[in-house]
Amino acid sequence: MKKDANRKQGLNSQAMGLSPLLLLMVLSVLYPYRISFVITLVICTGSLVLFGYLSGKKVFLFMLLPVAITLVLYSIFFYSSLESALYNYTPLITEWLLVMVLSLLSTFRRIILWRVRKSKHPVKKQAQFRTALTEYFHVAQIVQNLYTLHFFALLFYILFFEGIRMMRIERFLYHQAPFVIGLMIILYEQVRLYLLQKRLQEEKWLPVLNGEGKVIGRIAYSVSLGSNAKHCHPVVRVAVICRGMLYLTRRAADSPVSPGALDYPFLGYVLFKRTLEQTIKELVGRIMPWNLLNLHFLVRYLFQDEKVCSLVSLYATALKSEDEFAKYLGPTNGKLWTKKQIEENLGKGIFSKYFEKEYPYLQNTVLLAEEYTARGKILRKNR
Repeated sequence: MKKDANRKQGLNSQAMGLSPLLLLMVLSVLYPYRISFVITLVICTGSLVLFGYLSGKKVFLFMLLPVAITLVLYSIFFYSSLESALYNYTPLITEWLLVMVLSLLSTFRRIILWRVRKSKHPVKKQAQFRTALTEYFHVAQIVQNLYTLHFFALLFYILFFEGIRMMRIERFLYHQAPFVIGLMIILYEQVRLYLLQKRLQEEKWLPVLNGEGKVIGRIAYSVSLGSNAKHCHPVVRVAVICRGMLYLTRRAADSPVSPGALDYPFLGYVLFKRTLEQTIKELVGRIMPWNLLNLHFLVRYLFQDEKVCSLVSLYATALKSEDEFAKYLGPTNGKLWTKKQIEENLGKGIFSKYFEKEYPYLQNTVLLAEEYTARGKILRKNR
């Protein structure tokens, strides 16, 4: 599976589409330009056929299109008065033709992307198509800029070093530089895609919910943080109760909502393709055994502010003994808060926005039930 992924990554590298032209540049140094062109044309045709086959497998190597147009324009030189220039300047001519083709295609960028957005293809296929097109235009701009820079460097050398020309430098500028630049672009693109793929593998993905709470897509966690509540994500929260008191600890300093405020010890986003139970197990497993929790689902509600939009699932659990609390939660940075302490500090920015919205519900349900249970134990003990 890993080999297949790497193979697909290489084929999706738009810079790989430059390979036929780079091959023509190399062959033109070793063989007559007509033979070099025929060999390159055969390979390019095979690449286009392979591209057409792989397009059905979501591989879009768009760079082959401007390369094919460049080869067609190159063949026109065979029937013109400029044919003699192909003997010594094939790399430069192909480079110049490619820059012209890329410049022309770049003028239609907005139109092309607009047509893709307005197409009637499925949304998923549209997204893949647009991603590949965006990648193509990114690489095309790099190719165009570097080859244009090479032309300026060559012009500078011709104008200012006419009396002190060196054969080695001229050979490099006229014959080797176009190939070296193309090869560097391919290597750069391969490294960039590898690093991008590695980063995406490490990225956390959040499900995107519609108004009914159903998953309609996914988005990277880092991207969603900067979208200002544009997307709604599922969140799970677990209130821990001991002796009628709530255990609260501080939220992370980089939390998008109420950073550093007091909140429950178990809370977090439900990641893509994860269930609520799996998420709770992962959150709890960092601090205490899962089997100690006697979870009760309380309420599900929508929370939204200027930064996030969350569909919150609130659970509660009551630890059976003080020994359990001291063993697993006592040494941490939080503490138990009584109802009186909480009510005296509500609205002062001490507690998180989530907690302040949930506390009235907790007060009239689980905390009230804990209070009645504690009173019952005292009455039975006094009897």
